[in-house]
Amino acid sequence: MKLLRHLAGYLPVNVASGIAAFGGVYVFTRLLGADEYGRYALMFSVMTLVHMLSLTAAEAAAFRFAGEAEAKKSQADHIRTTLSLTFRSMIVAAALIGALAIGFQKLPEYLEILPWIALLIPINSLIQMALESHRAGERVGRYALISTTRILGGFLLGALIAWQTGFGAASPFIGLTIAGVFWAISETRWLVRQAKGGQTDPGRRRAYLIYGAPIAAALVLDLILSAADRFLIVAFLGEAAVGEYAAGYGVADKSILLICAWAAMAAAPLVMAAYERGGPTAAAEESRGLVRTLLLLGLPAATGLALVATPLSEALIGEAVRDGAREIIPWIAFAGLLNGLIIHYYSEVFNLTHRTGELALLMLIPALSNIGLNLILIPQFELLGAVIATLASYALGLAVLAARGHRLIALPMPLADLVKTGLAAASMAPVIWLMPTLGSWPELFLKIAAGGTIYGIMAFALDAGGARGFVRDKLASRGHASA
Repeated sequence: MKLLRHLAGYLPVNVASGIAAFGGVYVFTRLLGADEYGRYALMFSVMTLVHMLSLTAAEAAAFRFAGEAEAKKSQADHIRTTLSLTFRSMIVAAALIGALAIGFQKLPEYLEILPWIALLIPINSLIQMALESHRAGERVGRYALISTTRILGGFLLGALIAWQTGFGAASPFIGLTIAGVFWAISETRWLVRQAKGGQTDPGRRRAYLIYGAPIAAALVLDLILSAADRFLIVAFLGEAAVGEYAAGYGVADKSILLICAWAAMAAAPLVMAAYERGGPTAAAEESRGLVRTLLLLGLPAATGLALVATPLSEALIGEAVRDGAREIIPWIAFAGLLNGLIIHYYSEVFNLTHRTGELALLMLIPALSNIGLNLILIPQFELLGAVIATLASYALGLAVLAARGHRLIALPMPLADLVKTGLAAASMAPVIWLMPTLGSWPELFLKIAAGGTIYGIMAFALDAGGARGFVRDKLASRGHASA
């Protein structure tokens, strides 16, 4: 029941993220064009890399140790220490931005984006620190309000700037920067109030860094899995090809990861609490709800995206990058599901057990595999080669993490639910294939409605992922609320 409440509470964040993700592809592929959109995609990956290298360690520690600090009545010390670590990490971020500025001296079209990235990274970090505290403390409403307004505000402002000005690829970054300023100020003040009376403990700070740094390294390696191909594509095929790849990737991968992140937002605090309370056995049992939800939502979403790739690309993606994007959507949809299971399920074992260094080492395997496969396949198969490399590398990463993680915490993978959910998802295919080709939005809406209805009926009939229990609990909660 608690998981259902959290899923409902975090739903606005997921909806806002979906609007921004799909809306971003729709708007920016049309306003920016192939080359500019490719440039934006590359620089977004650069910003993400800088953020992960410098600030993710502090953010990970802020979430992981919040429950422990609350149990020991040391929240003020915890927040003060994480703030201290964050401000020190910003020096590293500034140094990395400076190095990029030197490297981009002969690339003015990239250099002009850097000032906005330099502003956006500390803004995002301060907000994220507060959000991690809210998530760990199960303050779902506040988390949802901040995230929703920030995401939608950034998208709308970025679209307006791209439409009305000549800032080009810098426009989305400018929009996110402006939208984040208010919440950065507000949440920094909240963090300072929470830290009042606390002490910065060098030992605690060191422990947080030891825990968080390997997580940052693992996420950097996961970024290499998802973004290194873009830099190799620009080297082999040019910026326009990156625009095609990024558009298709953005539609498919973000769709699946949004769903997985939604489930993880709701379930991760519950799994962490169970681990702190009852150890590996309790965490494994609590994780059952998470993986069933991931499969119940993620598998039909990936299947559906593959089935509606053509009308989806016609509806959302600008003509300049549409053809290449359409070809990769089915592949990336399933790659995104594998990535979601890696990030939001199997990685949690290593976070809970503080074996984050081991996680980083294991993620090195699929990351290096991805680079090697891209170098071989892109020259031969162009964008399709990059997609095959990504899918194969994610599959390898999932297998490695699952095998090693099982020795630490025996996370369940309910095969019966997997088969039932797969059958329910596959049942959408004949219905969608037999439907008329109307093109663009009409075809997309019609096929989504039909596919979603068929899947819902079959999932309920087969009780895939505990669908019947899910419906009963939802109806029961509504009954209690009305009473």
